Amino acid sequence: MSDEEVVFYPQTGEPPEKKQSLEPGFRSICTRIGLVMIVTFVSRVAAEIVGALIMISPFYDNLSPAMGQLLNFGLSAVFLNFIPMVSAVFILKHPFRSAGKKVYEKPKYLGRALAMFPACYGLAIAVNILTMLLGGLFQGTAVGDSFNFTQEAFVVPDMASAWILFFQVAIFAPICEELWFRGLIMESLRPYGNGFAIFVSAILFGVTHGNFAQFFYATTLGIILGYLAVSTNSIVTTTIIHAMFNSISGVMTLLAANSDVQEYVIAASKGESAPVTAPVVMYIVWLALVVILLLVGVIMAIFKLVKIKRYKVPKVQTEISAPHRWGIFLSRATVIVTLVLTVLTFISPFIYQKIAEIINA
Repeated sequence: MSDEEVVFYPQTGEPPEKKQSLEPGFRSICTRIGLVMIVTFVSRVAAEIVGALIMISPFYDNLSPAMGQLLNFGLSAVFLNFIPMVSAVFILKHPFRSAGKKVYEKPKYLGRALAMFPACYGLAIAVNILTMLLGGLFQGTAVGDSFNFTQEAFVVPDMASAWILFFQVAIFAPICEELWFRGLIMESLRPYGNGFAIFVSAILFGVTHGNFAQFFYATTLGIILGYLAVSTNSIVTTTIIHAMFNSISGVMTLLAANSDVQEYVIAASKGESAPVTAPVVMYIVWLALVVILLLVGVIMAIFKLVKIKRYKVPKVQTEISAPHRWGIFLSRATVIVTLVLTVLTFISPFIYQKIAEIINA
């Protein structure tokens, strides 16, 4: 397709005018999004290197668990959030003030959107459970270990560490990730199709979680959040829902950090009895509420999916067909590099396991 195409106006008989093609701009934005993701992967590697250097340093052993958690939060904030987001602002050429003002507009239909939270939670967690069951088939392998690693990331030794982790996952992460994926990446792609923008931003959202255990449910969550951002014309809605979503596991972390709860869980896993104190009761009640929310959410999600035609996002008329959009996106050199880095990141547990086997042989 040429950079420009001629458009005639038969009703007026006026001479033809030139209309700028969307394709060159689309190719450019796809290339730049791929570059943002490359920076994200490089920054992730840098975080692992810096973290490893800190762990082998003499002062690390003297840190309290809370200080260790705070240090981990700092590394995550700098390398996994700020550097990728700042790079996205500059690489995608977003005028930050005007872009921020646009995506943080007062949301439309906020009440209706928040009412969809149970369905959002139920669908995402149902996908997560299915993924975990699939991971269970590989128990004892690198894949199975990656699922255990994800779960252990929410286990902390004391209450101070739990509060730091709660702030990280329930407040800091939703604000940063919504601005990054729905506010920057998705908005950059929306002129070329809402559906395409939602799916690409959701897939990249899943990719940045860096493992099989979180990829599928994070992508599912990203699709839902993208739809809500487009429908309400604001990422205020998705930031709130994302925070609510993460807060559920965050509260679980706070309750599980209590010594009475830890003693009760360990005893229950061994088939033994333990004192049922007030924190234990709160823990059990919270678990029950989460299960109820999950069941209600799954039912709601099923009804929403049955009536999916009612919930289609507004279409954007564009000269580039959907298959052609995907073809252009996946053929960008930076996107291809991103796909390669994604595969390498996901199979890294296998690589580490093989290296360990060779060393120990």
